[in-house]
Amino acid sequence: MKLQKSNNTWILIVVFLAISLNAMAQKREIGFSLGAMYYTGDLARNWVLPNTGISGMLLLRTNVNNHLSLRIAYTAGNLKGNDSAKPIDAFATSRASSFNIFISEFSGSFEYYFIDYKSKRAVINWSPYFHAGLGVFGMIGHEDKTATYSTVQVALPLGVGIKFQPFKQWAFGIEYGARILFFDYLDNISEGDVFNKNYQYGNKYDNDNYHYIGITVSKILYKVICPTLPLKQGYRRQ
Repeated sequence: MKLQKSNNTWILIVVFLAISLNAMAQKREIGFSLGAMYYTGDLARNWVLPNTGISGMLLLRTNVNNHLSLRIAYTAGNLKGNDSAKPIDAFATSRASSFNIFISEFSGSFEYYFIDYKSKRAVINWSPYFHAGLGVFGMIGHEDKTATYSTVQVALPLGVGIKFQPFKQWAFGIEYGARILFFDYLDNISEGDVFNKNYQYGNKYDNDNYHYIGITVSKILYKVICPTLPLKQGYRRQ
């Protein structure tokens, strides 16, 4: 009889712990995004529609709590620029430079949500968020380099977005992110010799950047904890 009561006590403890752990369990998400990638640099100071390429993203997100998430992502797309699309000055018109490359990026970021939209007491199912992190990207397409540089570089993803969760297991979002670079050869335009008017040099005092904007769909994976009962073996009913 005492063993039976002890057994019941253990079962209650395990059930309580299971409920508590399940409530605290981190939820993960897998998702994808489709959008556009564009460049800013010596050929374009801001967004220009003809310089926009198709891109996409695959992501894995871990929701630490209702305000903070961590994610890893793979982003890839076409990046291009052309002086003729929208010349920034008369010099750009004479230079007539262009490029068309493929970008492949791996990154890790954190996301901070300003509204606790996941709470049962929440009156809305969406929140704006801020994201920042660290990434590495590679580029393919520059056949003739105008300088000596590596085609693999570091990027700092930085941006904002809005995330909606109208369903328990599905979320949707819109995101913009800039990739801050320490690199000035996305467009393959070198510093050059300013006394040699070959029009193949750019501004050495600022770096190139690229940007991503897209629509995201993610599936929320709930972590299910399956506890095992203690004393399951090694005893007999009396």
